[in-house]
Amino acid sequence: MTRPLRIEAAGGTHVGLQREHNEDSFIVDLELALFLVADGIGGAASGEVASRMAVDIVQACFRDEHDVEITQPSEIEPVGPAEQRLLLCLWKANQQIFDAGLRDIRHRGMATTFVGVHADTATDTAHIAHVGDSRVYRYRGGKLDRITEDHSLLNEFLRRGEPLPEPIDPVLAKSVVTRALGMERNVDVEAQAVRPEPGDVLLICSDGLSGPVSEEEIVAVLDSTPDLEAAVQALIERANDNGGPDNITCVLVRWSA
Repeated sequence: MTRPLRIEAAGGTHVGLQREHNEDSFIVDLELALFLVADGIGGAASGEVASRMAVDIVQACFRDEHDVEITQPSEIEPVGPAEQRLLLCLWKANQQIFDAGLRDIRHRGMATTFVGVHADTATDTAHIAHVGDSRVYRYRGGKLDRITEDHSLLNEFLRRGEPLPEPIDPVLAKSVVTRALGMERNVDVEAQAVRPEPGDVLLICSDGLSGPVSEEEIVAVLDSTPDLEAAVQALIERANDNGGPDNITCVLVRWSA
């Protein structure tokens, strides 16, 4: 009988060089095999509130095996229990963030991007769910592949094969998020599953890393830094070396035999 793959992980965050507050949040929970990154949206401290709520609610939802009462109309295909739990927990976080924004005028309009990975050790499958422009990459055999697609204004036009209307600045369109937890009462979550191989690393990050750090630079760090904690810090340092324009958060998850 094939033994399940072993999982190790590390994560870190930094305010960057041009922001006063860190509105990113992350969780590395090896017991639940749950790895989360959220990048808050909103004025004052609202983004920080939304991102912290998102990761805390999803983590708590996973801990409570019976907490699956939340429902949302969806056209997604039927999924297995692990992926279904991830989706249910995201929908729960979305509704609680949205409702909190309605109750408290200080947090009106707050929202957060979100990307979560649940490693199902029973099937050696990584379930991924994301909303917004935080990303998941897979590093395998010296090559980096992006697993998720940004939910941004620019990418929505690209997906439809349509040119961006001329008055719209492409740089601005890239930064405008079209989906986020808490933005509306219902949220369209994109979910998928991948089968990791021994040696695979998933990089989960906010756009404060994926923006200033090129894929070639990410590969160079992962190639040269086998220790995950050191690799996380090296990636954050690389983002700051490249200007640190935003909050920087990344989580690395590695599967081994």
